[in-house]
Amino acid sequence: MSTKTIPAQTIKTCDCCSVTMDGQNSRQEGKLTLNAHALDMHGHACADATRKFDLCDSCLFDVAKAIDSAIAARKQGGA
Repeated sequence: MSTKTIPAQTIKTCDCCSVTMDGQNSRQEGKLTLNAHALDMHGHACADATRKFDLCDSCLFDVAKAIDSAIAARKQGGA
């Protein structure tokens, strides 16, 4: 009798564009975590509202660029 052990394989998918991430499009291993609390009707924290996103390299670049633009616009007095 012989035994062959095959290690488990972890396959990640970009939460933005749904591409399967591999060594070509996931070199940065991008992950975005938004830590937040869900608030009740009185404004008190009542639950965890944290969201986590795995992103391929191109989506990570686009998301980072959008965040930078939003922060720059706020600093300049825009909405």
